[in-house]
Amino acid sequence: MKSQAPASDADLGSLLVSRVCHDLISPVAAISNGLEILADEQDAQMRAHAMRLIEHSVGQAKARLLFARMAFGAMGSAGAEIDLREVEAVAEEFFKVGKAKLDWQSPALAVDKEIVRVLLNLAAMGADCIPRGGILSVRVEAPRNFVTISISAKGLKANLAPDIKEGLALTTPPEDLTGRTIAPFVTALLAKKLGGAIAHSHEGDTVRFDVKFERRTA
Repeated sequence: MKSQAPASDADLGSLLVSRVCHDLISPVAAISNGLEILADEQDAQMRAHAMRLIEHSVGQAKARLLFARMAFGAMGSAGAEIDLREVEAVAEEFFKVGKAKLDWQSPALAVDKEIVRVLLNLAAMGADCIPRGGILSVRVEAPRNFVTISISAKGLKANLAPDIKEGLALTTPPEDLTGRTIAPFVTALLAKKLGGAIAHSHEGDTVRFDVKFERRTA
C-alpha cells in the first residue's frame, strides 16, 4: 500500500483559511441580504428589520474575526503576552451567538500568546462537543510557575467527535487532513511545542480538555 505524503505548510495554511471563511459565510450572507432589502424595500418596518439584521450580523462577523485572529493568527509582534481579560472579552462576544453558554474564570494575568491560541481553540472544540447547547466552562489557573487550562463542556447528547480525537492524536499532518481535523491537529501540535499534552475525556453528558504549561519568564 502506498503511504500518503504529509500535508505541506501551504496545505495547512489553506485549511485554516478555509475554516475561518466557513465561520464568516453566515454573517456576511446575512449582511448582503439586509442590504438587498434596503435597496428594494420602501416599507418602514421592513427597512428597520433589515437594519437590525445588518447590525447584528456585523457584530457577529466582527466577533468571529477577532476570535480567529487570536486563535489562529500571529496577533502582531508587539509583545509576547496577552491579558486574559482581553481574551475573555473576545470569547464572550464569540460565544454569545451560539447555543453553549460560556462560564469563564481566569485570573487577571498576561500569558504567552501561544497559550492563548491553545486556550481559545480548546474552548471552540468544547462548544462543538455540545451542539444542542449547554454550559461551556473555561478555567485558567496559574499555580506557581505554571498555567493550567481546563475546559468542560456539559450538555444534552455531549459527544467527543471522532474528528476532534483524530486531530488531537496526530503527530504529523496526513495528506487527508480536513477542515474539521485541522484545528485539533494544530492545537495539539502547538501544545506539544509549548511542553504540554492535551488530555481529553468523555463521561456521560460532559466532555473535558485539560492541559498544563510551564510559564515562560523573561
